[in-house]
Amino acid sequence: MQSESNSSSTRFENQVALIVGAAHGIGKAIALRMAGEGAQVVIGDIDREAMAGAADEIRQSGRSVQTVVCDVRDRSQVNQMVEHAVNWRERIDILMYIAGICEGVPFIETDEELWDRTLDTNLKGAFLVARAVVPHMIKRQRGKLVFMASTNSWDGEALQAPYNASKAGLYLLAKTLARELGVYGITSNAVGPGFIRTRLTEQFLSNPEFMKKYEQDHFIPLGRLGLPEDVTGPATFLASRDADFVNGVLLLVDGGQLA
Repeated sequence: MQSESNSSSTRFENQVALIVGAAHGIGKAIALRMAGEGAQVVIGDIDREAMAGAADEIRQSGRSVQTVVCDVRDRSQVNQMVEHAVNWRERIDILMYIAGICEGVPFIETDEELWDRTLDTNLKGAFLVARAVVPHMIKRQRGKLVFMASTNSWDGEALQAPYNASKAGLYLLAKTLARELGVYGITSNAVGPGFIRTRLTEQFLSNPEFMKKYEQDHFIPLGRLGLPEDVTGPATFLASRDADFVNGVLLLVDGGQLA
């Protein structure tokens, strides 16, 4: 009988995963885990140097990986990235959309440029990538879409109006695709991380006033901030066959913050 560890190590064997935004943080952690469990990974990101570093780590484990420089706000670059992935292994089994930005700015200081840049990266980019990937999944009558949403999809936080709006929209995009694409054997779900220690959250980690509610007011019942590795299990579960009948959910990974 195959052990649980061995079974897990081949969970994504012979599957192609396009992971967008995997040069850093949560995306990188997911890419490493999925590759470690057998996936053939395509990393799309705008940070060429960091992406190359993530790919090197995957290759050192003996797994296959491709990298594509892509600004998700640019439809032509998105289409080229998806075409590269399909040409490499003739299909995309899993799409993980993790690309995102966040800046903590009071609403009255939020300008149009910040609003557009945040919505274009976090939400429009997800639309463009999914729009390019989904036709390939429809042809094969199966596929997994996993979008990196947030607790902010459900509960808005001060100083983050563009981010909150983008992540709420991302969750509703995931739900919409769940309803539309299920007939093709495609599932669409979202992960909702809480406060995770990443490059994206460094600006908040150094803000004592912001951090007070997390560190002194016990905002997270488990008593600590999350790590990228805390998100990899829930995200890869939604991408796995174990979640074949899970569709249209927001899986919160927040230490009980929204409990």
